[in-house]
Amino acid sequence: MNLTSSTGPARTRIDTGDLAADSAPGPLSDRVLFTAAPALFLGGWLLMRPIDGQSEPGGWWTAAHAVWLAGFVLFAAMGPRFGRIVGARTTGQRIALTASTVIVVVSSLANIVQLVIDLVGGFTSANSAELKNVFSEVKDIPGAEALIYGVGAQLVFVGLIVFAVLAAVVRRATPGSAALVTAGTVVMAVGMGFGRNHWTVPLGMVCLLAGLALLGREVERPAAPARRRDRGPSGA
Repeated sequence: MNLTSSTGPARTRIDTGDLAADSAPGPLSDRVLFTAAPALFLGGWLLMRPIDGQSEPGGWWTAAHAVWLAGFVLFAAMGPRFGRIVGARTTGQRIALTASTVIVVVSSLANIVQLVIDLVGGFTSANSAELKNVFSEVKDIPGAEALIYGVGAQLVFVGLIVFAVLAAVVRRATPGSAALVTAGTVVMAVGMGFGRNHWTVPLGMVCLLAGLALLGREVERPAAPARRRDRGPSGA
């Protein structure tokens, strides 16, 4: 769209034809994406409280795992955006960027597989014993326990730390957001040592949520308005 105004011989043109395309957010903005994913992660933990976090098929189990599934789908959607957000310049930055992208996407997919198995198990099991048998059968598959339930599923948080630190290094985000993402992951890891129901686990999730929400707000910066003026022959 061209907006043209004239007063006498002088003419001023503001060309905004490409401005909307440059600055308009995508279907899911970075701010929403980076906030919703960890919020759903925390929400799933809260939904497990009525059954004390136990493997127990039923409404709470299904709701919690459905929320977690949605959260990790959003975590997986983060990875492909990292390159556009950061714009690595050096070889080291490019390696860190690639590593964080691959880790977050692959580990999120491992969590998605785990949650689909959990949901299917919940729907097909009449009680906790049957549900645990489903898990045992899956874990008997060579490599499945480590990849789907172990380190493979946990690496997503390492990838997020790498990206948050990289974003701070290239000044696309503040050190504070990277510190919160790191602190949240560390607190969650320590809390899990005391049990998944320990109060430090949700504390870590809250720190992670705050750090990623801040990071999403920082990296989603609108494009600077591009204006071009065409002056008439008088130069006014």
